[in-house]
Amino acid sequence: SGVFNYYVSQITSGGCEGPRAQITVTVNARPQPPTTTDLTYCENATTAPLTAGGIAPGATVLWYTAAAGGTGTSTAPTPSNTASSIYYVTQTLNGCESAPRTALNVTITPTPGKPTVITPVKYCPDETPVSLNAGTAPGNHLLWYTTATGGTGSLTAPTPVTSVQGSYDYYVSQATANGCEGPRDTIRVIVSNNNLSVDLGKDTTICQGRAFTFQPIVSPGVLTYQWRARFVPNTTIDSIFIKNATVRPVDTAEYILKVKQGNCSVEDTVRVNVIWKPVVDAGANKAICLKDSVLLTGTYTHYSNNNIKFAWTPTDSVTSPTSLQTYVHPVKSTYYKLTGTTDSLIYGCDFTFYDSVKVVIQQPIKAFAGNDTIAAKGSPHQLHGTGGLHYSWTSPSGVNISNATLQHASVTLNNDANFYLTVKDAVGCEGRDTIFVKVLEGNTYHIPNSFTPNGDGLNDIFRAVPAGMANTQYFRVFNRLGQLIFETNQYLKGWDGMFKGKPQPNGTYVWMVKGTDKNNETVELHGTVNIIR
Repeated sequence: SGVFNYYVSQITSGGCEGPRAQITVTVNARPQPPTTTDLTYCENATTAPLTAGGIAPGATVLWYTAAAGGTGTSTAPTPSNTASSIYYVTQTLNGCESAPRTALNVTITPTPGKPTVITPVKYCPDETPVSLNAGTAPGNHLLWYTTATGGTGSLTAPTPVTSVQGSYDYYVSQATANGCEGPRDTIRVIVSNNNLSVDLGKDTTICQGRAFTFQPIVSPGVLTYQWRARFVPNTTIDSIFIKNATVRPVDTAEYILKVKQGNCSVEDTVRVNVIWKPVVDAGANKAICLKDSVLLTGTYTHYSNNNIKFAWTPTDSVTSPTSLQTYVHPVKSTYYKLTGTTDSLIYGCDFTFYDSVKVVIQQPIKAFAGNDTIAAKGSPHQLHGTGGLHYSWTSPSGVNISNATLQHASVTLNNDANFYLTVKDAVGCEGRDTIFVKVLEGNTYHIPNSFTPNGDGLNDIFRAVPAGMANTQYFRVFNRLGQLIFETNQYLKGWDGMFKGKPQPNGTYVWMVKGTDKNNETVELHGTVNIIR
């Protein structure tokens, strides 16, 4: 580059040269080629007009599609997004165009195809899943999505959830190292029992105590069975590992059968309703007095409905044999049986059930107020009753009785008196007796001067009758020869006029008596008595 002067003249044909003319030649410098950066686009991506750098001010930029030749354009081209291409660019300044043309490479990266997938992926419910996978082209990367479009892909393969049955779609694409992503493909995950089925049929109803055998319908190829019960113990099932299990529930229950084939299992549930066998209670045993009656009160529980019939037996002493509550009037101790029955047409099952109650007739109360006796006038005298648990003393003579409700009541008498004793047992049955108490002056023995042992029941015994005496040491009788022919220390025991089995003759006999009175004083008496036959 630079300014150069040149000169020129013309010569005639005859060789005559004229004056020189000056020609100035200016040579401008050629501008530097523009700078460019190669571009890379994913196939079908949106491309932008090309640009170049290093352009001098005022320079004109020209774009070409070839390294040489052709006509440049000042309009920056927009590259194709389907195929790679090369563009060239120059700048022209002061009429000089840069050389050589600068190349700009536009590379179009082909879109990867869909990954190689295996679909569907099948799982049994609650089976342990593994992360999904797909095949890729060498050097490509997988991106995982949960939607068919949109969203942000994950480099981590998802792990399906198998806790809920159903179909779930996952999406995967592959991308080049420079981020060009291909179309997504679908992997369907199916969580199901692979058409494995079990059908226990409709709910059923049985009578308590009866057995029921299931007849399940299951898919072919089932390998294992397992039964369990809800609301009742598993022990109501005869075997939990067989297909046709037999159950004997005591109450309404649900039974579940789980069948398994490979890793898959499925369950079905059926309800077995139990009609209860009622329980009857005839009540507690009872005790009554002879010729009394008593109310029997039967009850029943554990029943499914009230369509129940009842009957008491034996019926001969029952007022209303078909009523739960009825009076009975047995003449001897009796077991009464209360039987309940149900009819399958109105109750649902045929049941018979019963309970018994014993009605005990108390033995007659043998009240005993004691033998008629003697009491000392004005001295305390104790009454002695026997025969029961509860005692009541009364006197028609109006005698004041101390502790009249005690077994051993106390009285003080000035005159002869009768006493009535009423005795009751634990049931309340009563017995009665009377006693006569003769009042004599005391403290001493009252002894007659004669007696008539002739067997007529009158005055046949010779006694020493104590009045106010605590005990008798002896009562003795002697004959006229001084021979002891009778002796006793028992209360009111007397001599019947016999000796060694033979009646003694009429005549006079000597008696002696000795005892202790209630004041612990000794009383000793003697005298004679005549036998009159």
